[in-house]
Amino acid sequence: MTFVSFAEAARRLGIDVKTLHRWRADAQLALQCHPDDGRKKGVSDEHLHVLAHLHQRSLTPLSQVPPVSAASPVPEQLSVLQTQIAALQGQVADLTSLIIQHRSEPAIPAASAKPSRTRKPTAEAPHSRRTASATTKTKMPAKPVHVIPRVEYGQEGHYVVICPKKGLLPLEPDTPEWFAWVAKQDSFRFVGKMGHFTAHHEWRVPKGAWRAHRHIRNQSYTLRLAPNHELTIAVLEQAAETLQAHLR
Repeated sequence: MTFVSFAEAARRLGIDVKTLHRWRADAQLALQCHPDDGRKKGVSDEHLHVLAHLHQRSLTPLSQVPPVSAASPVPEQLSVLQTQIAALQGQVADLTSLIIQHRSEPAIPAASAKPSRTRKPTAEAPHSRRTASATTKTKMPAKPVHVIPRVEYGQEGHYVVICPKKGLLPLEPDTPEWFAWVAKQDSFRFVGKMGHFTAHHEWRVPKGAWRAHRHIRNQSYTLRLAPNHELTIAVLEQAAETLQAHLR
């Protein structure tokens, strides 16, 4: 695999580095290490094309990518500096608040010559104990976003199959490998020439039939497709065109 740094990948996609990191995490693509320096991280050229397909971006050729000036900071360094500045600003604000609070506190009166009676500590209210125990409970981590496969008509004039975990799959539609892959899927996203929709596998239906689903103008539309062995690109494109007609 060809190594592509985050800065170069972001410039070729026409986005910033933070957006590139978010896209890579959503697509669940693995990091690529530099062949000579393992400390440097980036993406592979194959994953870069996968991100371009997923977000319908055209990659800028390498000959047109402007070089990074040696005097200008690298985007990763700018991000680190901005984080450090924000942390310092927060510390300054906290110190300023403490100073103001200390100045506004009244002077502590002198201790009385007479010994004061020792008060017995009051029992803690049950409600306060329940509140404290409730606050100590750790929050459950958020569930990871489920990304489904994608079948898309690419700019090169042919259909591609993109897997969230394995990237671009070497599948040709309407082949035995295609129908075997379809039979194992629960759902996938179809983006064709005529429109787009989400296909769901109806496991309880004999021969594994599929249905197309799309939400248009606060209205849900469902269209029955075909069984696994008959789910061709022509069937998918016809369903996309039928659902797209509801926008007219």
